[in-house]
Amino acid sequence: MDEEQVTAALLNAPIAGESLTAEMGAFPWQRPPELTTVDEAVAFYSEKITEEKASTGLVALMDSGIAIKTLVDTTVDASVMHGIHTIDVGALVSPVLVEMLMYIADASGIKYTTGLEDDGRNETVERAMALKVMKEFAEKTKDIKAPEENIEDAPMLDMPEPSRGLMARPTPEPVTAMPMEEPVSEGVM
Repeated sequence: MDEEQVTAALLNAPIAGESLTAEMGAFPWQRPPELTTVDEAVAFYSEKITEEKASTGLVALMDSGIAIKTLVDTTVDASVMHGIHTIDVGALVSPVLVEMLMYIADASGIKYTTGLEDDGRNETVERAMALKVMKEFAEKTKDIKAPEENIEDAPMLDMPEPSRGLMARPTPEPVTAMPMEEPVSEGVM
């Protein structure tokens, strides 16, 4: 490319913020949705889900371990993006879709996860237990003192002299021992 072509290409580049000046309604989510009620959305999804190709694909996805809630959220988000319904209708129709997919999975005889299962964890209890263990550890170790060792008297390892030729591999520099500071024991927290 010569200099004139480069200058022309730079002058034809989009102006900063130009993408924000598109006509209103240029994107599907900026136009009125095709479906405005939950009943219409349920009917729409019922028709789509019961199609042979769609139901076979959904069963395969659920059988592979993908959570039903993940499938529903992805489907609803895609429909909102394509202007089928609003995000509000999508939030209201999601539980119905979860039930539909659970029914299809049960009818197919596959094991599935809904994504709504309780994993049995209680974070408040876990934090309280961790704090208790830390306090017990602090109590047990408060009388233990670190061994006093003079670092300067410790033997140094002999390191081979690194080769310094043109094609030599770089070698890490030897680490020199630094004196450690005396630990301050104030307890945990």
